[in-house]
Amino acid sequence: MKKILLAIILFFPVFLPDAWAKVYIDLAAPAFRKLPIGVPEFKDLGAPAQGPAEKAEREAIKKNLLDAAITDLRFSGFFSVIDRAAYLEDPNTSGITAAETNFRNWRAIGADGVLKGGFIAEGDRLTVELRFFDTATERQVIGKRLVGSTKNPRRIVHYFSDSLYEELTGTRGVFTTKILFVSGSGGNKEIYVSDYDGKNAMKLTRNRSINLAPQWSPDGRKALYVSYKKGTPAMYLLDLTNGKDEPLSSRPGINIAGRFSPDGGKVALTLTGERSPELMLLDLATKVYSQLTDNHGIDVSPAWSPDGTKLAYVSDSAGNPQIHVLDLLTKKSKRITFSGKYNSSPSWSPDGKLIALSRSDSGKFNIWVVRPDGDGLSQLTFEGNNRNPSWSPDSRNIVYSSTAGGAASLKIIRADGGEVMRLNTGIGGELAPAWSPYLK
Repeated sequence: MKKILLAIILFFPVFLPDAWAKVYIDLAAPAFRKLPIGVPEFKDLGAPAQGPAEKAEREAIKKNLLDAAITDLRFSGFFSVIDRAAYLEDPNTSGITAAETNFRNWRAIGADGVLKGGFIAEGDRLTVELRFFDTATERQVIGKRLVGSTKNPRRIVHYFSDSLYEELTGTRGVFTTKILFVSGSGGNKEIYVSDYDGKNAMKLTRNRSINLAPQWSPDGRKALYVSYKKGTPAMYLLDLTNGKDEPLSSRPGINIAGRFSPDGGKVALTLTGERSPELMLLDLATKVYSQLTDNHGIDVSPAWSPDGTKLAYVSDSAGNPQIHVLDLLTKKSKRITFSGKYNSSPSWSPDGKLIALSRSDSGKFNIWVVRPDGDGLSQLTFEGNNRNPSWSPDSRNIVYSSTAGGAASLKIIRADGGEVMRLNTGIGGELAPAWSPYLK
């Protein structure tokens, strides 16, 4: 198998001097309004292109850089990008530094900030310079010069967006994170990985079988998934740095729904028990299994609390599938949902405050959130079938699979029920997403 490298680009960041820098966006402010900003076309700062092919490549790079920047800014939830038709600054006479920027023109159209960028493409090497300015103070908030590959210009912008987000909010951005998902047709399903915005999707498995339920290791270097490639469902572990794929659990019966513990030392999964499918714990160091549940119902879909002391899971021991929380220290289980015909796919937020789930009341599944004690149940989606929620590592967003608007696709919704963004992976029929942790 070809090596699968998540860290495709080597970055050599150069920090450009910032005349002004402070955390000035309050995430919790009740009266917060989106900041209107300008994002003019990025400038090609290299030598003139030699021939039509090189010119076309430069234009493609420029388009990708600009699209990634606007996508990141809008996704942040803090900015609205002003339509380019309203821009007053002359692109032919302006540059990307403060001295080359007409801040009066930007203030005249209501822009609170402006993001400017330029690039130099030399062979496979791409140097990108990005600067974000406060138009009121006419000062640079943050600036970076980044070196990466012409094969993935978007990742360079995502790296900058992480830094900009943290500079403005004090919270780490999620723009360089990735999403695992399932897609396939004709009875086959393969595992894919994409950027957080659905771009640069790449197939990870190619066994022409049924591969399901991918999950990340806590360090983001491995993927756990279920495969039927040997006939019966077994758990496999795929190393994303070198492509090594090996079985993790293939006991007789079913081996499904595996999740790494927060410290990466154990995997909670469902195996065939003496009476019914039960939750088990696999110690990765000793390869020893220990049973967590034992009842007449089916117990599946374990989801760890961030501190590793509890598991949310699905059980039909009392009738319809409901969400329960198992305390691993006391071994006591508490049911936290009591309505809905079918509750499934629990996902614990990284900050520990909420559990996302998929719930069906009248034949349609929707995404809900609830506090771990069962209080505060709230519905987030209302159209189509919506399943398999997975949290962003900052606990602000949830990715899920949705049929709202047609065939299944991946969508991201704010955890407070705000804006929804559809991810265009170019694959189609995407299912079972899993959002990565922060990646190094």
